[in-house]
Amino acid sequence: MTVVEGDQYTVTYVQGNRNLMPQIMKLLSDHIIIGAAHDDSARVPPPRCHPGTRIKLIARITTWFNDEARPELLLWITGPAGVGKSAVVQTFAEYLVEAKLLGASIFCSRPNKRNNPYRIFITIAYQVAVRIGEYREFIIERLSLDPQLLNRDMATQFKTFIFEPFVEKKIGAGGKRWGILLDGLDELEGEDAQCDIIRLISTFAHEHRDAPLVWIIASRPEPHICNTFNDAADLSHWSEYIPIDSTEACNDVERFLRSSFAMTRRRFRQCVPRDWPSDIEFLKLTAAASGLFVYAEVVMQFIRDPDNADPVSQFDIVLLVIDRSGAIPTKENPFVQLDALYHEIMSSISPKLWPTTKRLLGLLIYIGNPSSYAPVQLGTPRGISILFGLTRHVIYACLLKCHSTVRVPGWKVAHKEKLTILHASFADYLKDSSRSGEFHVGDKHAKEDMLCSLLGVWNMCSGDNINTASVESTWHRYCLKLDDKTLSRAITKFHATLFYDMVFCLRQWIWVLMRLPTEAPTLRAQLHQVHMIKLCYYFDAYNLRDFVDALVNHKSGANAIGLLREVQLKELHLGHLDWKDMSPAHVRHGKGSKTSKGSEFILHRPRSSAVLKTFISELESIQERSSEIKVIIFGGIPEGRVAAFCLSLTSEPGDSKSEDFTYYVIPYPQEV
Repeated sequence: MTVVEGDQYTVTYVQGNRNLMPQIMKLLSDHIIIGAAHDDSARVPPPRCHPGTRIKLIARITTWFNDEARPELLLWITGPAGVGKSAVVQTFAEYLVEAKLLGASIFCSRPNKRNNPYRIFITIAYQVAVRIGEYREFIIERLSLDPQLLNRDMATQFKTFIFEPFVEKKIGAGGKRWGILLDGLDELEGEDAQCDIIRLISTFAHEHRDAPLVWIIASRPEPHICNTFNDAADLSHWSEYIPIDSTEACNDVERFLRSSFAMTRRRFRQCVPRDWPSDIEFLKLTAAASGLFVYAEVVMQFIRDPDNADPVSQFDIVLLVIDRSGAIPTKENPFVQLDALYHEIMSSISPKLWPTTKRLLGLLIYIGNPSSYAPVQLGTPRGISILFGLTRHVIYACLLKCHSTVRVPGWKVAHKEKLTILHASFADYLKDSSRSGEFHVGDKHAKEDMLCSLLGVWNMCSGDNINTASVESTWHRYCLKLDDKTLSRAITKFHATLFYDMVFCLRQWIWVLMRLPTEAPTLRAQLHQVHMIKLCYYFDAYNLRDFVDALVNHKSGANAIGLLREVQLKELHLGHLDWKDMSPAHVRHGKGSKTSKGSEFILHRPRSSAVLKTFISELESIQERSSEIKVIIFGGIPEGRVAAFCLSLTSEPGDSKSEDFTYYVIPYPQEV
């Protein structure tokens, strides 16, 4: 064994595994939650404690962490939205980096889709492997033997990546302890998964006190999380509740505001008096904040709004809002002043622009939901421009008054940086009609709006006068119309990526609407207009496989809305097929390309008359051998329908997997 100094902590590797290391680490990195680490560029600038604030809280956590005789190895940091939990965890993560004691840090975010619970322990494993050489060797050995461990259930992942190395192999035993930080547990998808993570970690921390891991979880005090921690009380954990209006919190918010006003006076020294704000005005603001950090942050973002460049007038608006509200935050309604400020910000949007602004905000909220199947690119200004058919000027005009609540990237980076709601409290405000009133933005309406727009764009680019092979070029021409200059190579690539992401999204939502036939009549009307032959033409192997599988195994619904009918394979006619607009296709599992590892699903579509002839001959042979195979004819436009079926490759269908079938899609217009 060779030891090499110079990595983050210490790099240790077995000579025989040296060549495997890049491959295994790349494999591991492909399964992590992207952008979740404390120092990831996706989180710049991260929330952190303002200098001089949260000193006592950070000191308590630091003392607990460094106490070798600590009775608990798990800390739960909790408190309402907006009290600064993420800032505390971020600040402590940076302390652990300096002390070379950070094992891993994960900052979950529902709006930014950093919320897959089944990647939590993989992400921890990756970060620990980067930092700790002995653990890296263990990971290389385990994954080289069984790469499918990355696809196992959560309990198996925990056993493999945490229990085995630190309990059975005793990696790091007797040495320093590493901190594992998980912020925003309540942001993860699925309450059951959140509770499972708590149970796995709390049980491990209680039963294996010699393991060199110290855990910190931060979350809101949601009932299911509280109940799970309470149920695990006998497993011993320490909790740190961060209240809104404690003396410490109020003092910290006051310190933050004083510092922020000083910075604002320096930045706008030409138009801001030295004695601004007055003591009375400042005290009025701190009373309204009542220890709520998110309120103080939103206020300062509002005051320093670069599009107004008039901090004094902006602060006067804040003071008027406080006076009009006349309410004092209470335990029953801690967000009364925050809601009043959000209401003021929304009220400043022109009534003419509000309907479009509402669409934009609704999209941002909805695409943060994992069930939206929305590609990340749709959250960028360029993606939104294409989806809703809006020019960039309209988008930026509609968001002009929202800069204190929404991060709005400039147009130069509008193809790679998303519009981002700056704090979950703003999304909570918009979604809760009792708080936002006329500015309420509902999930259901936002979903229908996105899908109707997506279907509308597709139907426009695949209309009757557009042949199948020209749909993608029509899409690019549509995107070009929304821009005002020659496109760079990066933007052209963005448009191409978004096109195929749109195809994937449509395939997913066709399946969902099949299962929910009574939902959204407007969506169903749009779905009826989809030319399925043209859509299927652009499927890759996995899209085609999943599309056929969903159709063949549908339970009910699509036939009730006139999209689907069932026939037998012997009833199909094949004489209309060609290798262009009427090209059939199939997908089967097989050996991949030279660049791929192992086997994969491979798409075969005839690209010549000779290959088409062979393809049809094989279909006719299948018709003779298996004439009663179930075939689904699907589509609302008669001339755009397709026939889909699965051919089993095994004699034991009860034990079959997806690899045991060949999946067929055949253009099948009504006139056939």
